Amino acid sequence: ADGEIIGVIGVGQDISDLRQVTAEHQRIADDLQRLIETANAPIFGVDSLGRVTEWNRMAAILSGYSKEETMGKLLVDEFITAEYRVQVAGVLARACQGEETANFEFPLVTKTGKRIEVLLNATTRRDANGNMVGMVGVGQDITNLRSALSESARVADDLTRVIDTANAPIFGIDVHGHVTEWNQMATALSGYTKVETLGRPLVDEFIGEMYRMEVGRVLTMALEGNETANFEFPLFTKDGRRREILLNATTRRGADGEITGVIGVGQDITELRAMTAEQHRIADDLSRLIETANAPIFGVNVDGHVTEWNRKAAELSGYSKQETMNRPLVADFITIDYKEKVRNVLMMATKGSEAANFEFPLVTKNGKRVDILLNATTRRDEKGNVIGVVGVGQDITNLREAMYETSRTADD
Repeated sequence: ADGEIIGVIGVGQDISDLRQVTAEHQRIADDLQRLIETANAPIFGVDSLGRVTEWNRMAAILSGYSKEETMGKLLVDEFITAEYRVQVAGVLARACQGEETANFEFPLVTKTGKRIEVLLNATTRRDANGNMVGMVGVGQDITNLRSALSESARVADDLTRVIDTANAPIFGIDVHGHVTEWNQMATALSGYTKVETLGRPLVDEFIGEMYRMEVGRVLTMALEGNETANFEFPLFTKDGRRREILLNATTRRGADGEITGVIGVGQDITELRAMTAEQHRIADDLSRLIETANAPIFGVNVDGHVTEWNRKAAELSGYSKQETMNRPLVADFITIDYKEKVRNVLMMATKGSEAANFEFPLVTKNGKRVDILLNATTRRDEKGNVIGVVGVGQDITNLREAMYETSRTADD
């Protein structure tokens, strides 16, 4: 009662649970620290002044700077290239104010001077009381990816230039049939510029009405993966001219293999078609000329079988064209005493040695002898290869009889 100390009273607190919680927090912190340190991505931290507080193993490997070389130093001033310092500083400042940034791309220059492209996620760092104390940056080294993308872009640019400057009309459509590609040759051929065609329905606006169904079918098949080669159709130009196009329709696919449209590579065969038509006309004219000529004309192949037999030859011999075609001329239609001579003349002609005014007898179907004066001409294909002989004859039977009569009279 007089205030004299008589002992001590101890008041305890059971902090077993607190100790366990603290230990658990420490374990989690250690785990997170190990995770940061051993992560397979560069991770760094800065305080509110921009000084490095974290620098993991991958950041050290990537940059060439050890943790000891970076800790406490100003990240932006010492490790970021001059042209990106303002941008990176802005990202860090915003993160320190609670505004986080995802997928910010910037270059990091390594200790050896190599440039590395980094994709950064900047996250605000807070203390136990929720106060913002800095920023943690988690990066990805995208140098190889950026290089691959640049190469892909270069290849794409090259292909675009090749397509645009190709000496063949090339167009593309999407899955809805709207124009997505229209190269310079397509413009030159059609008269429609790229600007006039892009986004417009190809079939409805640029194909003649009577061919829309066929062209639409070819493009639809290509959109289903069934490509078409050498499809011929007419294209009408802006000024109304008709151009004949030979088209190869190829399925266009995206990186995942999904069909995204069709690429059409064409050839303008208008002149070729006109030339072919003219050749057919000439061939028809020659066939008519041969058929209606007032002289017997026949043809044989290299084996001596009949391939031509005109009206006059049929009239003279009594054998119709149907009766002679593909039959051996010498064996079936030449008298036995002249077979060898005629065979030699035809053989020489197949070797390029033509014969003029060769006289021989032809026996008609009814057994009458007709004297023929023959010109044998080598027949060649478009490549110059010998394919047979054409014989143009004259019936000299009456002439021969007149000469014989004149000779007999003179003798008398």
